[in-house]
Amino acid sequence: MNAERGIGDKIAPVSLADRIAAADRRVDAALAHAATKTAVHCPPVTQRDPELVQIHAEAGRFYQACLQGSWVPEYLVGRGLDAALLPTSPWKIGYAPASWTVLTEYLRHLGHCDAALLCSGLVVNGKTGQLRDHFHDRLMIPLRAADGYVIAFIGRRRPGVGDDDGPKYLSSPNTPLFTKGHLLAGLAEARRLFASGAQPVLVEGPLDAIAVSIAGNGVFVGVTPCGTALTAEQVSALARSVDLRERGIRVALDADSAGRKAAVRAYQHLAPLGNPVAVTLPDGTDPADLLRTSGRDAVRDALQRSARPLADLAVDAAIGEWAHGRELVFTELQIGALRAAATVIAAMPEEHIGPQAARLCALYAERYGWKPEEVTAEVIAGIERRYEPDLRILPSPWAVITRATAPPRQRPASVNEAGMPARHYLRLIPSLQADRA
Repeated sequence: MNAERGIGDKIAPVSLADRIAAADRRVDAALAHAATKTAVHCPPVTQRDPELVQIHAEAGRFYQACLQGSWVPEYLVGRGLDAALLPTSPWKIGYAPASWTVLTEYLRHLGHCDAALLCSGLVVNGKTGQLRDHFHDRLMIPLRAADGYVIAFIGRRRPGVGDDDGPKYLSSPNTPLFTKGHLLAGLAEARRLFASGAQPVLVEGPLDAIAVSIAGNGVFVGVTPCGTALTAEQVSALARSVDLRERGIRVALDADSAGRKAAVRAYQHLAPLGNPVAVTLPDGTDPADLLRTSGRDAVRDALQRSARPLADLAVDAAIGEWAHGRELVFTELQIGALRAAATVIAAMPEEHIGPQAARLCALYAERYGWKPEEVTAEVIAGIERRYEPDLRILPSPWAVITRATAPPRQRPASVNEAGMPARHYLRLIPSLQADRA
């Protein structure tokens, strides 16, 4: 197989193109790790306006009072989420009426001024200049800070309506109480289960979090960033509630491209705090869909049995940037993907490097006939490159390989060939390490 590759026992040296492709990953991984560690050890100081807290508490009770007679109970029962409607449920589901001003008038009646209502984010200026409700005709889920106070809401629009009625999920805007990237929905609701030994499961949306908590039977509990990529602040809030290194965490994001990218970003934040596990749900479903179609046992079984290290997804994503859904049939692509994967592995915690390097060796041996020592050499080189100071932001690997393998341009006859700088192409040449030897 080596003869077919044309490289003998040697691997092409680390070129500028490979350093280019590695730069973004080194920066992203380093910043994510540093941000997570900083956020865990330096939690934000909580200072809340008492009136805004009161407005949210009163709005939560208002939405709950509007629940009966709305479409929400039937919708939740149909999706197998009826346990969220029980009085003992920690989620306190409600309904925002279809009227545009009913909450505004209710809060005014309770004595709150317009300035405070606007500051809460629950009331906004309408197109006519008059105040109106931010949420209407939506299933309402309170978003609670870690100490249990309601500081925002997220609303799911009525099933069957289109984007003309707003996004599928609409959350409160950022306010003095609430910053989207700081709150992990479901964390406050999970306090009792965490104390009993439950393991957190990171999911895409609030109904998925509720589905995991209902089906988890005290073993698993769902948490979600609610429409934002996972941040260091959200991870730190979770780490202060449960020992992630001891308890572990599972990541059950959607199986589409956006979900895979979100899983890779989640790994960068979660890896410093333990060994996160990825869960692959059947047929690309999410936990709420699986609960609706197959029941609680199916969700629980998927969380228990369909798991593998989240580090696998991070490495596979790096290889996938070179494959673009195709097999790596050309040696240049195999080398580029290998070095991209090696860069990702080099940025991992020490306890993850060995298993991922062994997995990469097995993958390249099975698919492409590479020797383990060739793959290992690239992982070692990736670790060495990680500590080099060159962190420039440079083009994508696919752009580099496209340019590098393109036919050479015809130069004008008037150009002095001797005076032209040599153009470098990505090609297989003897290893620099062999030259130094």
